[in-house]
Amino acid sequence: MTERRTKQIAESEIGEHLRAQLNDGDLLAIGGLFKQGRPTALVREVIRADFKELKISSSPGSGYDVDLLISAGCVAETYCPAVTLEERMCPSFRHAVEEGRIRAHCVDALSVVGGYLASANGVPFQPVVAWKGSDVPKHNPLVANITCPFTGETLYATRALRPKVALIHAQEGDVFGNLRHLSTMTYADQMIARASDYVIASVDRFVSPENILSRPRETSVPNIYVDAIVELPYGAHPSGSFPHYSIDEAYIDAYADRAEAARMGAPDRLRAFLEEDVLGCVSQQDYLSRLPEIRLPALDKEARNL
Repeated sequence: MTERRTKQIAESEIGEHLRAQLNDGDLLAIGGLFKQGRPTALVREVIRADFKELKISSSPGSGYDVDLLISAGCVAETYCPAVTLEERMCPSFRHAVEEGRIRAHCVDALSVVGGYLASANGVPFQPVVAWKGSDVPKHNPLVANITCPFTGETLYATRALRPKVALIHAQEGDVFGNLRHLSTMTYADQMIARASDYVIASVDRFVSPENILSRPRETSVPNIYVDAIVELPYGAHPSGSFPHYSIDEAYIDAYADRAEAARMGAPDRLRAFLEEDVLGCVSQQDYLSRLPEIRLPALDKEARNL
């Protein structure tokens, strides 16, 4: 009997897997939503691997991690409906767009989600009717007019989005690559995983395969859609990973202040941040050790009380 192959990788192997699957200029998808469940530790590995000219897609809501990639000079184009910190703009995204260093394509949530759906279903486009009467298709590079072959009605099609690599984060998973999201709003991760050529997943903790099998309905992304999985405690920080830990708003704000200063012509603090918190941290433990001692327990407590 053939032994079942695990998909677990060591933290030190993430960069190797990225370099084997992703090239400069490729489309990279990032899971999570706004400030929840973002695979931030994996994003830092992308920066340390020194990728350039990447195209970035995401769930409909992205923010800190996309801005961080732009700060590090990794991005040429974005296919992201929203790049925002919610309470404020993403400074490096804004700066790069204003200076023409990146091309931020005018896409909406429906075109991106429809693009993932088309890719997941193995078809070149997804028909859409909802844009009738709007100007969305005029400037959206993913959208084209089509004629229904059955009724002759004019509809729209959104082009399939097929990321070369996808990065996603879940709260739990097993060594075979089965993921269990304990938070809500996981539809984008599920669709991105199905749509992408190669999926690397981080989890806050491993659980046993028996635990996964005992609660099969809670598996949010089955292992057939995951190519590599790594255990990275607090791997979504500074985004939240509910119910384990909450969003570290103070950390995000401190980064945004530095990025905004860079936009205004004073880049030294942002450069120092990238050197110290990204390039200078060779492991997740190195990164976590830079946080104030009380920070993680406070985020854990906050998540439990929500």
